[in-house]
Amino acid sequence: MMNRLTLKSLSAEPFRIFFPLGTLAGILGVALWPLYLKGVTEFYPGLTHARIMAFGLFGGFIFGFLGTAMPRMFTAKPLTAGEVLPFAVIHIAMVLSFAYGKMAWGDALFLLLLLGFAGSMLFRAKQRKDLPPPGFVLVGLSLICVASGAVISLLENRMELDPFWIVLQRLLSSQGFVLLPILGIGPFLLPRFFGMQSAHDLPESRNPTRIWLKKATTALVTGIVIIATFVLEVKGWFHTAYAIRGAVVCLYLLLEMPFRRGPDATNAMGMAIRLALFGVMAGFIAVSAFPEYRVSLLHLTLIGGFAVMTFTVATRVVFGHSGNIALLKRRNRWLLIAIGLMLFAMATRISGDFWPKIMASHYIYGAVIWIAGVLLWSIYVLPKVLVANTEE
Repeated sequence: MMNRLTLKSLSAEPFRIFFPLGTLAGILGVALWPLYLKGVTEFYPGLTHARIMAFGLFGGFIFGFLGTAMPRMFTAKPLTAGEVLPFAVIHIAMVLSFAYGKMAWGDALFLLLLLGFAGSMLFRAKQRKDLPPPGFVLVGLSLICVASGAVISLLENRMELDPFWIVLQRLLSSQGFVLLPILGIGPFLLPRFFGMQSAHDLPESRNPTRIWLKKATTALVTGIVIIATFVLEVKGWFHTAYAIRGAVVCLYLLLEMPFRRGPDATNAMGMAIRLALFGVMAGFIAVSAFPEYRVSLLHLTLIGGFAVMTFTVATRVVFGHSGNIALLKRRNRWLLIAIGLMLFAMATRISGDFWPKIMASHYIYGAVIWIAGVLLWSIYVLPKVLVANTEE
């Protein structure tokens, strides 16, 4: 049964607002490179691109997903228009601030958005009738990471900081903010995509049970070790840092994800999720082996892993909440083509760093191809954010 969306229902499921905003932020963040290389803009987009992709693209999808899922997991009331609309305005202002090179303004706006969102979730946590899945400890840890990164960024704009803090800020704000939620949400969510029971889907309880505490402790230790590898990386121990990070991520996924019982990759969703998990690991392994190319090779994780996982999970969320879940059982070649374009763009971007003579052109081609993949995904997915499903 379909129902017409209202402002109240849009706010109750904020992915309907934040997924489009995150998509637009990602397109803008990537477009900064060809605009700069073609002389349209004058400032070098390195930092602005990184901030827009981390806080704008990934942040938009993370806030949209958690804003929809967390109140349901707490069995609390959903977000209201009075909360979501200001969050959306702050998100837009933040992305535009970064795009215009106003880093201090962008960092301050992101911290304001993060604190407001965390406050809304803590308010509902106090009213909870149930605990979130134990892996969501990593979600909380990721918010602490990115909040710390935002504070360091604000301090950097006001005073001269030791390079240690500057590099640590980038790791906390990019990898910490995105990797930890993927690990925390994945064991609960991804098995359900295939109709499987998740080991993190525990009976309703307002207080922690023994099995909840056990799995939450495993998640917390995993997160702490990953953050410790950030410190090792800042200290210059690149081989060790990425080897440990990759090993910990792999071990956690093997322990918490039912890979052995997972179905074959017979459709686009299954293949996309497997590609994303492989991309995350491939980047860590590649950087561990060739740390001198870490900025370039890390795009295996950022684009091939994080971005592919983000768009794949968003596809499932949008289709599920619009009454189109049955469509995901089809081949959905459009999704494979969209992801294929993103991966081809990733390879083009990486290759530019290995052949300096073609670097500029490959940066441009890579950006254009990635945007094409995202636009193709948007055509098939984003219109459905305006379709309500009262049975979901």
